[in-house]
Amino acid sequence: MTSHLTDLSWLAIGIATLAYYLLGALWFTPLFGAAWDTAIGHTRVRGERFSAAYYVVPLVSSLLVTVAMAVLAGATGTERPMDALVLGLVVGVGVALAVSVNNALTPHTPHPFRLGFITGGYHVVGIVAVTLIVA
Repeated sequence: MTSHLTDLSWLAIGIATLAYYLLGALWFTPLFGAAWDTAIGHTRVRGERFSAAYYVVPLVSSLLVTVAMAVLAGATGTERPMDALVLGLVVGVGVALAVSVNNALTPHTPHPFRLGFITGGYHVVGIVAVTLIVA
């Protein structure tokens, strides 16, 4: 496992992390921001500011997912784009989407399936992109 970490392309990881993070900025603002807001019962106020954690935590999470996918790609010998696509979809749908939908199912979430599929969809697309970049 440790040898896999030293063999990683940290430039590819940096690029993939940034791509995943920027996808989130697009996904949760212009693309699905309004739908995500209603799914959690939030109304955005023009000029509303969020804490630094709102920006830092997704960046760190993007890095952790990217490193994990790079390790998985290396451990499975994933090098071809089609293999990277399959690995990204297996992890994206089988783990990220499933967990996102499951975690959204709380009695306090106004639209849990909408929240789960918006959030999970972001992770599926992001994980596939990250895997394509790092493989």
